[in-house]
This record gives sequence, C-alpha cells and structure tokens, in this order.
Amino acid sequence: MNRYIILLTCIIIFACGKSSNPSGEYPTDEIPTPKEEVITFKLESLEGVGYFNAVLKFTVTAGNKNIRSRGVVYSTKESPTKEDELVLAASTTGSGSFEVQLDRLSEGKTYYVRPFAEKTNGIFFYGDQQKFETVSYPEPTVYLDSLTFLNQQTFETYWKMFYPWGTDHNGSARMYEGQVSLDGAGMLKIKADRTEVWEGYSTADPWLRIFYHSGAIHAKQQILVNDERPYWVVSGDFKVPTMVGSWPAFWITGAWTWPPEIDIMEFKGNNTNWQNTVTGPDWQNTSWQTTKTVVENAGSWHNYKLIMYKTSATHVAAELYIDGQKKATHTGDFVGKPFWLIINMQMEGASGGHASGPQSAEMQARNIYLAAYDVIP
Repeated sequence: MNRYIILLTCIIIFACGKSSNPSGEYPTDEIPTPKEEVITFKLESLEGVGYFNAVLKFTVTAGNKNIRSRGVVYSTKESPTKEDELVLAASTTGSGSFEVQLDRLSEGKTYYVRPFAEKTNGIFFYGDQQKFETVSYPEPTVYLDSLTFLNQQTFETYWKMFYPWGTDHNGSARMYEGQVSLDGAGMLKIKADRTEVWEGYSTADPWLRIFYHSGAIHAKQQILVNDERPYWVVSGDFKVPTMVGSWPAFWITGAWTWPPEIDIMEFKGNNTNWQNTVTGPDWQNTSWQTTKTVVENAGSWHNYKLIMYKTSATHVAAELYIDGQKKATHTGDFVGKPFWLIINMQMEGASGGHASGPQSAEMQARNIYLAAYDVIP
C-alpha cells in the first residue's frame, strides 16, 4: 500500500514541476504591456498677452492617439502640474492643434506654462515649459490720496474751501468754513445746521432762501482728459444722510462752462444714489444720462468711483462704480475740457424739505483718490 502512495506522490510532483505552456507563450497575466507612446508638443504661438490674459496655441507632434483631454497647467512657480492651475483647450483640430485662453491672471506677473494631454487610460503627459510675463499697469500720477485729510496742513495743500465760484449753489444752504472739520485720522466731516436768521436768498438758480449753514470743498488740481492724460480715476469713501432735505454730493463740473458735469455720488433725500452725466452746448441745451442705484445703509461706508478715459479725439467713456461694481458707462464730449472736483452738502432744493428740512445733517468722507495715467491701461 505504501508503495502505491509513493508512486502517486512522484507523479504529482513531476506534473507540478513541468511547464503548463509547452509552446513557450506567456500566461495571460505575464504578457508585457506595450510601451505607451510618448506625447510631444510644439508651441505654435503665444499672443494676446495683456494685464490679465494670454492665448497659447500648441500642436501635438507625436502620440496623437487615444487622447481624452488636452490643455495647459500654469503657475507663478516653475514646473507646474495638474495640482496647480489647469485650463482645458478652448478649441482643437483633427491635426492635433489646440488653443488655450488664460483669463484669470494678475498684471505684471511671470507665469510658467506646460501643455498637457491625458490619454483615455488616465496617463498624463507634459510638454516643455514656456514662460511669459503679463503687462504691468503704468504708474499713475497721483494728485490726491488718503493723506490729504490727515491734518490742516495737508488739507490746505490740496483743497480749497467752498465751491470754485463761491458759497452759494442750487439749494437753501450757504457754505461756511466752520462747517468743515477733520477728525485727525484722515476723515473729513461736513455738517449742515438749520438757521432761522434771515440771510437773504441764494445767489444761484433757483435762488432759494438761505435756511442752512453747510460746507463745500473743491480740489486745487483740475481734471483734464487729453493726449497726455487720457485716463483718470476719481474715487472716495462716504457716509451720507438720506433724510428728506439732505443733499450730499461728490462730483466733477466744468471749470470753464456748464455743462459738462458728472455726478459720482448724489443722494436727494432718500437712499437712491444718482449718477448723472450732463452734456450739451450750453446750460439752456443739455442732455442727461442718469443711473439710479438704491444703496442699502448709505449711512455706512461705501465707495463711489469714476473712471474716465479718452475714446476718440472728442469723446470719453465715464464708467461709474459703487463698492467696486460697475453701474453704468456714460459718454460725453469732454476731451480737452477741464473739471473741478467738489465735495459738498447742499440742502433742500431737489432733495425736498422746502423750508422744513431737518435741524442738522452730516456727511463724512475719507480715502479720496485722484490719479491720471499717461496711457490707457
């Protein structure tokens, strides 16, 4: 019996030690995978590089099979990967060419870019690194900044009291120097106080009776869009009253004639901000472009901004913003026409009240900014 067991064991050992593939072929799980064809790229063009964008065109020169996606990866650091910024091709062709548009860049930065292609099996191939630099903003000439309200000395260096033409305008307030004050930390206040003392009538249309002492200031630097200064930025932060009878404003008006005028911030007795652009050959023939925006909590800080730039030999575009959001683009034939910049608190008139306005009202201003560029960014 033991002799038969030994013989059977030997047969089993012999069978296990012998190849199960006498033909010499590999078992299925041992067949070597063919080497993946490498994808190579060629940069065809790098164009449209601006402040925030660029357009790159590549061609896949080898390995243009079984590609699931293609595009670029980019970073401000060298050797970017898909873990950095990744943008898919905006368009492709059957020849393997593709175009990528980058539009979330920062101005004045160096970017490193590598084309990529992903095979249907998930393998990524990267091409050679490319490098480019976005356009830097030109340096502006800054005429006013947050320091001009820091103290009396800086204020008097850059600003003058009242309107450029005097103390009266189109409401029932007459401007007095004592109604304007600085808080010592870069903020200006203008307060309007009601008075029953007879002071006559305003010397400006519509010649209302004077019921208020208030304040107005204007910048010494005029604004002039021309070939030497084709692009201007005017901006400021304000807290304003919105009760009936209060009429705060931040605006520019013609230094030679009226019109022109652009109202950057103007509240007329409620929480609707008026942004107006006035054009026309003279004061009797005017055309108004008006954009109205309800500003919640106008008594809290909000930013109001104008960007004005030359679009032709005679005309400008006036982009108007509130808290960084563009509200309108107006146009006007303002090239070569100087402007005054004014901050004031007028009362009644277009804001209502009519001899029954509030006892007092106050507006606050800070971070006034005025700058010009010698090129259009």
